[in-house]
Amino acid sequence: MAVSSTYFLNAADLTSATAVYTDVSLTNKAPDGAYSDGTVSRQQILGVLSTSEACPSPCPVPCGTSISGSGGSGVYQIYLNVGGTPESTGAIIVTFNVAQVPDGIRATYDGVVYNKLSSPVNGAFESPNANNFTIVGTSGNTGGCSAWYPSGGTVTQSVFLYNPATSSFDNTGNTETTVIAVGDFSITANSWGDCKLVIPKVNATPSSLFIEIIGPCTGTGWSFGAICPVALPSFNSSTVFNNANIQCSTVLSETYYFAKVHTANDTFIGIYDYVFQDENGVTPLVDNFYLVDNVAGVPPNKVIEVQNGVVVAITDCIGPVP
Repeated sequence: MAVSSTYFLNAADLTSATAVYTDVSLTNKAPDGAYSDGTVSRQQILGVLSTSEACPSPCPVPCGTSISGSGGSGVYQIYLNVGGTPESTGAIIVTFNVAQVPDGIRATYDGVVYNKLSSPVNGAFESPNANNFTIVGTSGNTGGCSAWYPSGGTVTQSVFLYNPATSSFDNTGNTETTVIAVGDFSITANSWGDCKLVIPKVNATPSSLFIEIIGPCTGTGWSFGAICPVALPSFNSSTVFNNANIQCSTVLSETYYFAKVHTANDTFIGIYDYVFQDENGVTPLVDNFYLVDNVAGVPPNKVIEVQNGVVVAITDCIGPVP
């Protein structure tokens, strides 16, 4: 898993160094692996740096890095390194918090655009337009959004690219025109909290995930983070039912998986969590009702209702628990 940390070199920069160290006195060599300063990347093998290689401009940000943006309107772009080893498969869970003023997000991985969010407050929302931004925000904070809110519209904005060497966004000098349709945004009375977006990664490669965040109003402020790929936790479940009247004694013959969205500090399934048929988050559960064994409370066997791949209700089952 890629991490950000402080290391020390026996030269002025990574290009001319022969080794990477963990201490300023250059006594202890850093573990073998890949190192980048935001401009070049090099492999340390048996304590010796290999030939310098140029990164894409700029180098991708390690997954697990938290990033925030604020200021004027614009399209903010981030390249993330989500791993290229056989172990780097699973679900990439992105956290996106827009605070109050409307902002939007979309993620592109392996040629597929992902833009479905689930909020611990407002539930799931996804632009119905496959390649568009999903934009969320709160009412009372749309005063600077007149170019597109509430009837949709077109905005042309500057493009900013995240530079991990400076931990800031550089103005690329380019502009991008975005068409915002009415279905692309949801403006609610309640704040959205830490929304989650799940991106399946079933192969070791590609290792680059492209994130775009749009601030379509006169100001923007948001925070973002993405964990490295990980297998989702599992739970036992019945097969699907077409109503919530499920006997507690029903056999839990299936194994399914979930991505946590609710904010309680627990390992249970909660309201607005994603639920999937696989540990990588590729295939959502079919909409309807399921008896599951991993819900907070007594007994733990309860009925979940699934809509659009997200838990929208939790109710008691019928009869005694075996």
